[in-house]
Amino acid sequence: MTAVVIGIGFRAVTPASSIIDVIETARRAAAPHQPSALATAADKADHSSLREASTATALPILPVETAALEQAAARITTSSAVVAHHRGVGSVCEAAALAAAGPTARLIVSRLISQDRLATAAVAIEEPLA
Repeated sequence: MTAVVIGIGFRAVTPASSIIDVIETARRAAAPHQPSALATAADKADHSSLREASTATALPILPVETAALEQAAARITTSSAVVAHHRGVGSVCEAAALAAAGPTARLIVSRLISQDRLATAAVAIEEPLA
């Protein structure tokens, strides 16, 4: 089965509603592909708003370690200098999606931003080796 993963980035003050908003936007943008999990930086995987969004959307959370985010960073398509300064990668959501989907993954949805600008999402799909 091909992995399709939604990567999530968010600020500490982000409410679950913002994360759910951007997840649903990402799901629509990824159609007809059906994401099977959420991925985010490991240090944010237990955040209460993300756990609430995971439950609401029925998508499990995959924590991604910093080293894996950094490895995937070469494949991101958008970059924020502020995010790069704080997190070491220009787009946490894109790097998390790529890292969780696998070493041959590619983005099918680049960074999307929630309406309140507190959460981001991107979608990656595994590309099997030929």
